[in-house]
Amino acid sequence: MFKVLRLIDIRCSLQYIPQNSLSIMPMYNGYETPEYQVIDGPVKDASYEVRKYPTAKWTSTEVSSPVLDGAPSTGFRRLFNYITGKNESGNTISMTCPVTIAVNNRESAFANMKTIVSFYVPTSHQEKPPVPTADDVYTEDRKETTVYVKTFGGFAKSKDWYNQVTQLREDLIKDGVKEDQIKSDMFYAVSYDNPYKFFWRRNEVWITKKSNKETLSSNKNKIQNPMKNKLQSFKNDSENNEDNANLAPR
Repeated sequence: MFKVLRLIDIRCSLQYIPQNSLSIMPMYNGYETPEYQVIDGPVKDASYEVRKYPTAKWTSTEVSSPVLDGAPSTGFRRLFNYITGKNESGNTISMTCPVTIAVNNRESAFANMKTIVSFYVPTSHQEKPPVPTADDVYTEDRKETTVYVKTFGGFAKSKDWYNQVTQLREDLIKDGVKEDQIKSDMFYAVSYDNPYKFFWRRNEVWITKKSNKETLSSNKNKIQNPMKNKLQSFKNDSENNEDNANLAPR
């Protein structure tokens, strides 16, 4: 009986996986999910997936927390208030999944972690989402994005998110993806299931692939910065030499 239930759960969990085509993905465990396209990765049979998400609106809130584990509950509570009527229309909005948490680098070792917790806006409200009435909730226009995705199970804690995203990054580098082709200042911690689901939970970490324009800009800066530093060094040497000349006895 256990094996049968497990098989059913696995089949339900795998129904969202498209095959190199745009998937509308109407439901995951009863919740609407955003569409995406699976595209070819750097190697075949990789331990991760490459997805392209089209431009879409998400409802978001910024949460500052000393640890990653503190962000989801605070953000979820704000967003839940929004979808249950804390908006200008006063309407209830359908819950969707996943919940994405954009995890940004700390500004310093003493600073809190800055995260952005987001719900996908349902298709029925994509064109004109109800305006939030809370100051700390807003509608985010998320541009078309390509992400590298690693999926894992269990109740994810802070160390799990970081272990998984570190492994994903190492796999990408091993497979030939260059450092300047991915965003290294942030990643997404992504959760699909509510806290009351105890088995076969689905979590993901996303690393964003830079656009060609962003990669070119990054490479350009790498070329310009050494030259800028060299010119500054020449300028400093020149100024020092001039100062020494002025100090010299006449």
